[in-house]
Amino acid sequence: MTAVQAILGFGVTGKSVARHLSRNGEPFKVFDTRSEQPLPEEFRGLEVNWQIGHWPAVQLREHLSDVSRLIVSPGVRLDLDLLLTARALGLPIVSDIDLFFEATTAPVIGVTGTNGKSTVVSLVGHICRGLGEECGVGGNIGLAALDLLIKPQKRYVLELSSFQLERSGLLPFAAATVLNISDDHLDHHGSIQNYRCAKLRIYRGARHCVFNRGDSMTRPTEAAQMVSFGLDAAGDTESFGVASDAGATWLTRGDERIVAVDDLPLRGAHNLLNTMAALALLDPVIAAREAAHAATQFAALEHRFQFIRSLDGVEYVNDSKATNVGATLAALQGLKPQTRVILIAGGDAKGADLGPLAEVLAASAVGVVALGKDSNTVAAVAESAGVDCAQVADIGEAVVVARRMATDADMVLLSPACSSLDMYRNFSERGEVFVEAVRGLPSDLNG
Repeated sequence: MTAVQAILGFGVTGKSVARHLSRNGEPFKVFDTRSEQPLPEEFRGLEVNWQIGHWPAVQLREHLSDVSRLIVSPGVRLDLDLLLTARALGLPIVSDIDLFFEATTAPVIGVTGTNGKSTVVSLVGHICRGLGEECGVGGNIGLAALDLLIKPQKRYVLELSSFQLERSGLLPFAAATVLNISDDHLDHHGSIQNYRCAKLRIYRGARHCVFNRGDSMTRPTEAAQMVSFGLDAAGDTESFGVASDAGATWLTRGDERIVAVDDLPLRGAHNLLNTMAALALLDPVIAAREAAHAATQFAALEHRFQFIRSLDGVEYVNDSKATNVGATLAALQGLKPQTRVILIAGGDAKGADLGPLAEVLAASAVGVVALGKDSNTVAAVAESAGVDCAQVADIGEAVVVARRMATDADMVLLSPACSSLDMYRNFSERGEVFVEAVRGLPSDLNG
């Protein structure tokens, strides 16, 4: 009997695994817990075993009898009966990222964290390409990791989720970072410590570990070579920090000034941290000054603290990607001192505690506009902070109401601290609706 590999989960990741195995002439079978789904043309004729969650143990064992290992997609529950049976049979269980490392000898940079991953990964890719170096960018953003190998690159940078990391073995990253850790996906991981453990797996095989010294949860438990970044002065010659002199603020490597903060295009202190993380990840191969110069040409990603327009002296900013409390806290805490904000927030909080927003709202918000499933909770937090709050039906109404409230404000900020799925397909659609509504505002407040 010829042994085959098995793909568990046939979404975006599973399909990328199937393409990779097909390119290499390796036989495979596919399992999925969902009811039968339409297949794209490239997989016409492929037999997929659907609804395996309902299979009895004897059927699972029979279908695993010729399997050499399972490649598990990030969205698949790890307590699935098929996986329990595979473990009982002693079958190896790996991820698409494990396959990625098997297939390339090029250096790979890994990025994880609760917030900021896409910005850092995109910035690393931008710096490399700006300096004439090939760099494949993907993983949890853009192309799936294995699809990047269709056109081999000299270097790769991957965005990785906690789901991918907890399904992976020892990953030999050239450089790796955990940007920050705050409550997220606790419905899956069960506790913040379990979530942290999944994130810290990124360091286990990394040669160069980069952590956020302002967030002790990101520090590697064991690492031979590690450097840090933070909003304070750098603690050693290889770490990155911030220093002020003669009215100017500088990003530094050790005591060396690298670039003036005002020359960087990304707004907010959280994006200054993201920039330092990118420079620290590349520091072993690209000089910090050279990388920083390339970073000054980077544009913010859509829906991530993205400036839309200024109207009546008020800036409108789209931070729809802020789908958890930590992201919204980072956005608000990263504002320049004395910035007065109207915050648009709400959606599905996924059971998270929104209470930590109260302190920063009391310090910087002059108004809150709440919407979505947990709008009452947002309103209660605003009330506890002594901030006026209006509850609305949707983003379009939120923008109109926010403008009326913004007579004493400097910024209207969409940074929801919640998932969008109670009202919109995803954070991108929510952001697009916000952008369209903002651009549609008349110049006359009474228009």
